[in-house]
Amino acid sequence: MAALVVACFLLCLLLHLLLRRLLPRCSSALPLPPGPLNFPILGSLPHIGSKHHSGLARLSRRFGPIMYLKLGTRNAIVVSSPSAARIFLKSLDSHFSNRPPGIISKSLAYDGLDMVFADYGPHWKLLRRLSTLHLLSPKAMARWAGVRRDEVRRMLLSIRNLGEIHKAVVLPDLLVCAMANVIGRIALSQRVFDEEGKEAKEFRRW
Repeated sequence: MAALVVACFLLCLLLHLLLRRLLPRCSSALPLPPGPLNFPILGSLPHIGSKHHSGLARLSRRFGPIMYLKLGTRNAIVVSSPSAARIFLKSLDSHFSNRPPGIISKSLAYDGLDMVFADYGPHWKLLRRLSTLHLLSPKAMARWAGVRRDEVRRMLLSIRNLGEIHKAVVLPDLLVCAMANVIGRIALSQRVFDEEGKEAKEFRRW
């Protein structure tokens, strides 16, 4: 069985190398930034290691502030200096603002139509304008100040009640619940979860 697995792996490796050599390459394509050697299927993942931040920092010291990595089947450009990040995130922001489609954007963001996952264009600009006007402007923040105060009061009462019965207080869970209720009251005009309800526990666990 082990010999069969090894033989299949070697066959896939040879086929991969053969296809890379035989398939025509676009002569007008610009060269990629420097980066480590890519392994078949895994790409550059073995070079990164289990501690991703340390592995990326080590590779950036070797290949420079802009490097090319192949993460499995995905191509990625890693930027690790403030000056290079400024070029990507500020100077050329419109060219690099779109996100590749994924399972999360399809299942949670209405097939990538929300402001986080939507492609840069008229739809995203409309969402940004509506959010800035109705959610993030000083007038909107002042309008919803009572909602925030009420949810903070409810969270503090929940902390006091848990302390009175000598039960552990998991502050991150209470903060997530409070934030969800603030968003729910602003967007839906109703609270979403009770602090210790079944739905809140399922939401935090999910």
